[in-house]
Amino acid sequence: MFHVHAFNPHPLLRHCVDSYLIISADQPQGFIEQIFFPQITQSLVFGLDRGSTVYDCNRLEFSPAHFIVGPNDIACRVRMFPGMHKMIIRFTSGGLYKIFQLPARSFINRSQDAVKFLGKQIIGISHQLKERDISGKIELIDEWLLEQMRTPKKPHRNIDEAIQLIDQNRGNISLRELEEATFTTKRTLERHFLDQVGLHPKSYSRLVRFCAMIRYIESNLNVKWQQLAEIFGYYDHSHLIHEFKTLTGGSPHHFFSEKASFERIMQM
Repeated sequence: MFHVHAFNPHPLLRHCVDSYLIISADQPQGFIEQIFFPQITQSLVFGLDRGSTVYDCNRLEFSPAHFIVGPNDIACRVRMFPGMHKMIIRFTSGGLYKIFQLPARSFINRSQDAVKFLGKQIIGISHQLKERDISGKIELIDEWLLEQMRTPKKPHRNIDEAIQLIDQNRGNISLRELEEATFTTKRTLERHFLDQVGLHPKSYSRLVRFCAMIRYIESNLNVKWQQLAEIFGYYDHSHLIHEFKTLTGGSPHHFFSEKASFERIMQM
């Protein structure tokens, strides 16, 4: 079964970091397969295990011991094997770029070796994490990220305002409205979104709307699909069903049987 513990980052990090998760799997044998529906999260994952415990069924490969994973705009299946033990830094939209200035487009729909992008310091930090208790782990990551933020970075156009507008409107905002509100051209806005978020503004808005709808469903189990279409700005019931199938690979009817409790915790 899974064990998941969530923690808040240091207050000075909260504009970049959503939360920390420490997760483990202790089933005696075999693997647990989970489907992860499209989401906008960016994460840095430290392996506190021996590695080769997370298998990407889409790419038919094991994830590296320590990896960075970006947003995914397709449903992804992952197998988790006995002994899996990870510490996950979940960033806010654009947060990974703010701290490390890594191009978010490099991590869309896949996990990449964190050592390749951040160097061997990742291995050293993982060794320290293994030796500390939970409070010590949180303190170590807080200190490390705060130090990264103190390191001078190249100036860049901050797209927080555009992200906030999309979030506030639950994805129902046009690119033209974003351009006018942020005094930015379409080309510039798309380039910065790809660098900092990993998605085009339109794709990001689409996933924000989808994720908002999923959270609404989980809080209102008796809601009708036609009501959902009206609330979240889909053209009609058919449009919503088509969007659901496109993004998840299945019908809404199978949603709760596929979306496991582990993923609900991961997407909190």
